[in-house]
Amino acid sequence: MTRTHLHRTAIGHALLGLMLAANAPAQDAGLAPEAAAQVDAVFKLWDRETTAGCAVSVTKAGETVYARGFGMAHLEQPAPITPETIFEAGSVSKQFTAAAIVLLALDGKLSLDDPVREHLPELPDFGAPITIRHLLTHTSGLRTFRPLVALRGRPDGFAVHTNAEVLALMARQRELNFPPGEEYLYSNAPYILSVVLAERVSGQSFNEFTTGRIFSPLGMTSTLWRDDFTQIVKRRATAYGTGRSGGLHKNMANTEVFGNGGLLTTVGDLQRWNQELDEPKLLGQQLVDMLETPGQFNDGTESDYALGLAIGEYRGEREIAHSGGTAGYRAWLARYPDRDRLSLALLCNHGDINPVAVGHRAIDVFLGPADKAADAESPRPSVEVPLENLERWADPYLHTRTDSIVRITVRDGALTLGAVRTRPLGEDRFAVGLSGLVIAFETEEDGMRTLTLADDPKRRYVAMPAVTPTPEELAEYVGSYTSDELDVTYSVEFQDGKLLFRRPLEKPRTLEPLFKDAFELSDPLVERFPARALFSTVVAWPARFERDSSGRVTALYISDSSRVRRLRFDRR
Repeated sequence: MTRTHLHRTAIGHALLGLMLAANAPAQDAGLAPEAAAQVDAVFKLWDRETTAGCAVSVTKAGETVYARGFGMAHLEQPAPITPETIFEAGSVSKQFTAAAIVLLALDGKLSLDDPVREHLPELPDFGAPITIRHLLTHTSGLRTFRPLVALRGRPDGFAVHTNAEVLALMARQRELNFPPGEEYLYSNAPYILSVVLAERVSGQSFNEFTTGRIFSPLGMTSTLWRDDFTQIVKRRATAYGTGRSGGLHKNMANTEVFGNGGLLTTVGDLQRWNQELDEPKLLGQQLVDMLETPGQFNDGTESDYALGLAIGEYRGEREIAHSGGTAGYRAWLARYPDRDRLSLALLCNHGDINPVAVGHRAIDVFLGPADKAADAESPRPSVEVPLENLERWADPYLHTRTDSIVRITVRDGALTLGAVRTRPLGEDRFAVGLSGLVIAFETEEDGMRTLTLADDPKRRYVAMPAVTPTPEELAEYVGSYTSDELDVTYSVEFQDGKLLFRRPLEKPRTLEPLFKDAFELSDPLVERFPARALFSTVVAWPARFERDSSGRVTALYISDSSRVRRLRFDRR
């Protein structure tokens, strides 16, 4: 190495050190140094020059008490994250889409109870009308779009999708996941349709409308929609995820679908929005009240999801929040109106970060020590369960209404739900990982085994004995299968002892047997980003074949973690 190179390297490191030092907030108004140090400690893992990280901001009573960046905005050049770094906000974006629709309702240009087909006549008539309110509360029954475009051979990361494409795809659908208003099921497509609807009603592009009515009035000068992914956006962080090699790889949102996500913003701008929701000065209390009104099901009960906002509770405090994740971006925005208007904005460019878990650890500093008396129900201790008693529960389990499938196995002496180890609380009750979820098994009088999640009767699964089909049995599934809703044909082939699902010029996906006529379709995204599978508890792509009265295979139904239920492919 030459002396000149050494000199330049030393200067570069010195400059980087100064830039990293600049990540610290200019002032932590009213925040004790020890409290600031506790928040710093939450993000210590990402406070390095060699990793992506986060920007975080905390406000109380409208005043910023903490704002700092951790890690690097780009790993190919020395650019530390600061509170002014721009990230993609993932599904945190949904509340802004909902706000735009509410503004149009307050303008008298639409009603939240309008049938969507009044504004988007391309959509099919599914029988019962889907309203705009259904779209915004995830009760429409519409399938989400990503699994559908993946099955069309245009998966995320390999094709650039647009809102117009999603509308055209929804117009081809002939079935819903459930009748409108019957259930809550998170879906991105309704929020994309909401953007198209808003543009038609307002006569403006969504960027123009939201900038003029929301972003500019609130001083959110660093906020815009990613409606052109090639646009150069200064101060935008590059997003990363763990790749096959185990190191970080770029994982950018190369798409032009937005409204469900796609908001480019900073933690400071998100705090300006939260402050307006806490103390409306420009947009009005009526808008806030409408955004925070929970969705209602057909039976009159309420959801805990309002319009782009989840209404819940954390440590006894009312929490209004939303998380988000697109490509390698992660986000969480939360506020606690009854706790001195405490608010936290978190934006990250590291796809392995759980923004809700990290955000709660940071907010704990401001909520103070947990009240152990209020949290009297301590975790139940583990018990010893003989291996043979664990193995009696091992099998796939089917949710008969949704076609969701979970797989129970025994690995290294422990019962696992999907990829996650459980801890025995008794012979038939198990705690799943660190999530707090409890699963309960039961053997009924007729010998049928069932699994119930979180003691919720609606989440009851039935055991389906695992099978290992013979080559002759696998050959029964071979043939061509067509989906009219996707306008696509796949072939099911039997090669080298495996059943394959393929289209010309595409890498085939495997069909792994689960139980009679049921298979798991391999997930190509897991091949690119293996970390996606580490915390999976459900079969991501259940595939079930249907037979006629003679026993001949006639159709294939593919689902995706229940966000797409029973998409039909007819055997030709």
